[in-house]
This record gives sequence, structure tokens and C-alpha cells, in this order.
Amino acid sequence: MTNDQKTFIEQIAKFVQKYASQYGIKVHSPIIGQAIIESGWGKSTLSSCYHNYFGLKCGSKWTGRSVNLSTKEEYTVGTYTTIKDNFRVYDSMEEGVKGYFEFIQLSRYQNLKGITDPRTYLETIKADGYATSSEYVENNMKLIEQYKLIQYDEKENDIMAVTAQNVLDVMRSWIGYSEANGKYKQIIDLYNSHKPLARGYAVQYDDEWCDTTVSAAAIKAGAVDLIGTECGCEQHVKIFQSKGIWIEDGTITPQPGDIILYNWGDNTQPNDGYSDHIGYVESVSGNTITCIEGNKGEAVGRRTLKVGNGNIRGYARPKYGTGNGSTTAPSTSGKKTVSEIADEVIAGKWGNGDARKNALTAAGYNYNEVQAAVNAKVSGGNSASAKKSNAEIAKEVIAGKWGNGNDRKEKLEAAGYDYDAIQAEVNKQVGGSSGSGGSPKPSYTVGKTYTLQVDAVRVRTGAGTNNAAKSYNQLTANAKQNAYTNGCLKKGTAVTCQAVKTVGSDIWMKIPSGWIAAYYGGKKYVG
Repeated sequence: MTNDQKTFIEQIAKFVQKYASQYGIKVHSPIIGQAIIESGWGKSTLSSCYHNYFGLKCGSKWTGRSVNLSTKEEYTVGTYTTIKDNFRVYDSMEEGVKGYFEFIQLSRYQNLKGITDPRTYLETIKADGYATSSEYVENNMKLIEQYKLIQYDEKENDIMAVTAQNVLDVMRSWIGYSEANGKYKQIIDLYNSHKPLARGYAVQYDDEWCDTTVSAAAIKAGAVDLIGTECGCEQHVKIFQSKGIWIEDGTITPQPGDIILYNWGDNTQPNDGYSDHIGYVESVSGNTITCIEGNKGEAVGRRTLKVGNGNIRGYARPKYGTGNGSTTAPSTSGKKTVSEIADEVIAGKWGNGDARKNALTAAGYNYNEVQAAVNAKVSGGNSASAKKSNAEIAKEVIAGKWGNGNDRKEKLEAAGYDYDAIQAEVNKQVGGSSGSGGSPKPSYTVGKTYTLQVDAVRVRTGAGTNNAAKSYNQLTANAKQNAYTNGCLKKGTAVTCQAVKTVGSDIWMKIPSGWIAAYYGGKKYVG
């Protein structure tokens, strides 16, 4: 760096820092980079003579002095066109920098306010129409890195920054949003409302929407700068890597607020395969991880799994703030037992309702386990003796004592039971006895054509519900003729069996479009 370059950076930075906050702008480095590029280090005619360091054109609202000069625009990638236009004139460098912030008060630039990530700022302002160069973002980022311009960025007070709990609160508010009740569309609409869209793609209602949910939660919580936005899991990993928050290790014990990635195609560690599902870690208790995920069974819901589960691809650990929602994990030595915490809950030390739930989760405890212990103590027993086995609870589920659908799930989890484990036991018991209300277990022949006996059957990438569901566009041409727009096959659809696989008590059939449940939960889907 020459002395002239150093002086230019310091002079521009001084005025950027002076005015940015007054106009709601939280990041400085990309603006300094813009000044360097647009003005040629302050040596262009427009900047050296007219103090316009950002190539600001007059437009229809400018009433000040102007000058007509030639400029090059890249309307088509790789092709530069020389034009003449009217540019704004300022009396000093300070006025020129202030003029930049006044210029971006135009309505189309209002989405720049609050952004703290340099790349996000540049991508946004380019998408808003500020620059035509196809290399504008990358050229600016090179300057930011080469001259260490981030040293001039505003450092927000940690307590004001986005915390893990801010993001998790959004995810909790969406639990129960599903394709069945149509509320999942609100999540997709929120994602699509944020510009620029990742890779320029607007998510469709029949697309998979797990990563859309992760990004939408970040949008609503104001955490876009921390994780970026994407609708594709593997593409999101690349963003995490670029931000330095990716942890290529599925065996670690995560923290609340971490983003968990799955690879359903491999259930062994290390798992370095293709990421095909994503969610947020809500809490960690002992060896159990509780996550909240979008598009889990076509809904936003919780999943529990063990630390080091073979399907875990890895984690992203956003650089959250450390305010009241601190993500700092409590030390093992200082962490109390679930029974001790239950005693404190009963004594009123952890509050009530959502306040209690949020406080326990933030402290690293599994809310459902604590609440189950509280219920057991209040009823006069203890969590060890009061809790029934999965087999016993499964019998009660079959008898109708725990309700159905999300109501059943919420009741089971509130009582401290693993919903997925209970449901698996239910399927096992129903599938093992025709007297319990299930259908007799059928057999299927490869090469034979069958008919769907139920409506809205999901086609998946592999055998089992842990595999990703396919969208309408991923089906074969024949399947599309008998499918809904969300990719589910209609009742009465003819399917040709290409392979058969047993998963637990269920039978899965491979058809030309993928895998479908042929016999599931004791019920015949294909006959």
C-alpha cells in the first residue's frame, strides 16, 4: 500500500464512519471499497475535480450542480458500452461521502439498513441496481481483504447482537406449520421476500423447504449476516465455509443455535457425503440433541437424536451475540441433574410457560425431560419410577389415550418421551398383530404392477421416512400425470415394483420415480 492509498482510505473511512450510523448503515468496509473502485483512489476526473467518489448520477430528484461525463456500463456480461451521463457535483470529500448516504435513501436501497456483513451489503446494493459490472462484488471484496478494510467496520455491542435464542424463538413459533394446514407457505413467502434471492431462485410451494425454513428464521430474527440465505443444503454448506463457521465433524456435542446438517445416504461417522436436510439445534441434554427442523414429515417439528448419530453431516456455528440469549454452553462440572433442576422449577426459580422453556433451553437443558421430571415429582413419584416403557406407552397410543397427529406428538414430548421411538414401537406392535387393527403384512413381487390404496403418498430418495421427499419436478413424466403439485401420488395410481426393502416393521417399494411406503404403520398403502 502506498502512502497516497493509505491517506485516501483513512480520509474516506473517517467520513463514512461519521455519517453511516445516521442513515442506518451498519457496515463501512464495502463503502470504502466502493469509493476506491469508483474513483480510482480519488484520481478520476469525477472525484478529483467534482468530489463525487461513488459515480453518483443525477437522476430525476437531484437539484444541485452537475457535470456531463463519459462512463462505461456493462449491460451485457463482458461487453462494455461507453455512454455520457450527468453526474452529481459536491464541494468537498466530506460532502461527497455524505451525498452517498443521501443517495441510498432512495426506496430501492432501504434493504441495506442493518446489514453488517460486507459481502451481503455488496450483493444487495448490486441487486438493487447500483452497479452494472458483473464483477462488482468480487472486485470490492478483493479490496476489502487486501487492504484489511474490515478494521473500519462498526463493532456492535454484543448485547444488541442477534442471539441463538432470537433465532430459536422464531423456529418455536413455527412448530406445527405444515403442508397439511398450508401455513408452511408463510415461511416460503418470507424467504422469497428477501432480496437478493440465493442464486436468483424463488422457492416454489412444491419444493423441499427445510433449508428455506433455516434461512427464513434467520431473516425474521435479523441473522442473515451470520449465516446467509439458501434453499439448498449443500450450497448452504459452502456459505458456512466462506464465513468460517462450518464444523466438519458430526461427532461433536453441539450448542443451542448450531445449524445441523444431515446426510440420509450414510449413517456412519465420519459422514462426509451430500447434505440433504438441515435444522437448528434447540438444546442438548446429556447425550441427547433436540432439533427444530422445517419439512420434517412435511411440517416444522422437533427431532431428538444422539450425539454422534451417523446421519449427522456436520454443524455450522453462527457467531451469535452474547446477550440474554447467550449460546455459551454451561460447564459440565457446573451443570445440575435433571432431578435437581426439576426441584428448582417446582420452587419457582425458572419461571413459567414460555419464559421457563426458553430459560431452560438457553441453559442447555432439555425442556421436555425437565418437565417430565417435574410432573413425576408433583404427582408424588420420581422420574425413574413414574416413566413407563416405550412398549407400554405404545399400547396406550394404540388404545387412543394420547390422541393423534401433532396433538399426540406434543403430549408425548411434554411427558418426556421420544416421539419417534414411541411411533416406531406403535408401528411394530400394529404390524405384528392383525388383531390390533393393522392390515396383514403383504408380500410384493418385483416386476409386478400394483395400485395405491391410499391418497397423497410421498415419493422419497430412499427407503424410509428419513430420506428426502421428491418434488413434483423430480418425478417421471408418467408419475406427474397422477401426482399433486407437491409431488404426492394420488390414490389409484398404478406403480411398477422395481425393488422391495423392509425398514423396521414397514415395507418400502422402489418405483421408477423413487421409493414409496407400500406397507406402513400396519396399513397397506400398495395393493
